[in-house]
Amino acid sequence: MSGPIAVTGATGFLGSHICDLLLDAGHQVRAAHRETSDLRWLSGKPLELVATDLDDPASVDRLLAGCTGVVHCAGVVMAPDEIYRRVNVDGTRAVVEAAARAGTVETVVHVSSLAAGGPASLDDPRDETHEDRPLTAYGRSKRDAEDLVGGERPFRAVILRPPSLYGPRDREFLPLLKAAYRGWTARFGDTMTGLSLVHGRDAAAAAVALLETPGATGVYHLDDGPGLDGPRAPGRRYAWGYDWDELRDVLCTLFDRTVNRLTIPLGLLRLASRLAGPARERSPVLHPDRIRDLDTVGWVCSAARLRRDTAWQPQFDLATGLRDTLASYRRRGWM
Repeated sequence: MSGPIAVTGATGFLGSHICDLLLDAGHQVRAAHRETSDLRWLSGKPLELVATDLDDPASVDRLLAGCTGVVHCAGVVMAPDEIYRRVNVDGTRAVVEAAARAGTVETVVHVSSLAAGGPASLDDPRDETHEDRPLTAYGRSKRDAEDLVGGERPFRAVILRPPSLYGPRDREFLPLLKAAYRGWTARFGDTMTGLSLVHGRDAAAAAVALLETPGATGVYHLDDGPGLDGPRAPGRRYAWGYDWDELRDVLCTLFDRTVNRLTIPLGLLRLASRLAGPARERSPVLHPDRIRDLDTVGWVCSAARLRRDTAWQPQFDLATGLRDTLASYRRRGWM
């Protein structure tokens, strides 16, 4: 692609990694940010910072003017329903319509979520053949946003559905590692048996691979597993995803100590969520959507199509990825 690549959500965890990898690949990068955004992950890098308001069509037009590619990464994961709609759906509409108006955009990669498809088990991981059944308001907003990207468009449209992400620059896994360092980890309820987990830099590499692969279109899921035919690392039980025992084993090895697991009933979480009132909308555990996520068989998906259609390969499994994350946390004084 000869023109700049615009990245929305560029100041965030995943978006900043996408910017880094695009720069590494030799692309010109135009990074969207809000006036109030923290630019720590982008400052000093050879990219163009563009203050952008997705509620203002003229602002989005300025961002995409002359661009040949867009990676739309902006969104919210914990919010009241109306905010999900305004940011995840209306924000995507603004980007897609501006990309069509620009006249130069060849490819739009929309970073969605596994939540747009719905839950799936370790024994039957979600892939592109499964019927979509989003479980939560967040998942429905991401699925509705996907519909805006597809259809008759003057550009190639690609949708990436990452599962739970972790890695350097992300604070969501910080409580997990702090607790494991002290010898504890938690399992919430006994319904969910497994989940897919992907290092943020691997997720960013998948987005860039889809941008750079001319034949890639439609929906792609993301998982760091070896697949049905690949060699499995010691302790890896499944082709895709991890179960709770694997997660605890990785934490035990990471800190070279016994990590005890405490099971917290979902009923207790629901009670705490009700008592928290409006504050629950900001909690990664007490938000009603997160509790619904936990009360299902699992969040596991297959990256077989992504592997088949692109040159993408994960560089991290959970063991190496959490080591990398822990080292980053320690360098930054977070642990």
